[in-house]
Amino acid sequence: MNHNRQELLDNFIAVIKDLTVLTGSIAQVEDHKAQAASQKRHELLDGIIQKEQAQILKLRGLEQHRIRQARELGWDSLTFRQILEKADPSEKKVLAPLFTDLERQLKRLGDCRKSSEQIIKVRIHEIETAIARQQGGSYDSTGSVGTKTPPHLKMRDTYV
Repeated sequence: MNHNRQELLDNFIAVIKDLTVLTGSIAQVEDHKAQAASQKRHELLDGIIQKEQAQILKLRGLEQHRIRQARELGWDSLTFRQILEKADPSEKKVLAPLFTDLERQLKRLGDCRKSSEQIIKVRIHEIETAIARQQGGSYDSTGSVGTKTPPHLKMRDTYV
């Protein structure tokens, strides 16, 4: 392998490692977001979401860098599996565990994100329900919160 290709490969490897670390970090932030929501610590969510947004921007930048590096290595638009098929045996030996780690972190991120979204949806529903009750609303037959007061709650004991 020539010196230029080795340097390109080293840069690509560094980007993959950075992506793996950052993906794990975003998954951790998702966990914190889910915990804050489940513990009804809504005041923490704004800071957590801002941190997550900054990390996502960094992730996009790293992904663009990874795409450029892959293009320079002749792996333009290839999946990780396709890169491993095309790579030299020495490159494959180094890249395979890196791709496995990144895929593991991406799966963890997906799982954390689903969990976080579910908890937040439940909390939003609880808040909507509480607001509807304060405004005289109730559940309809589908389990949705209705803001209109049902007729039986409008009746009052009054004397004419």
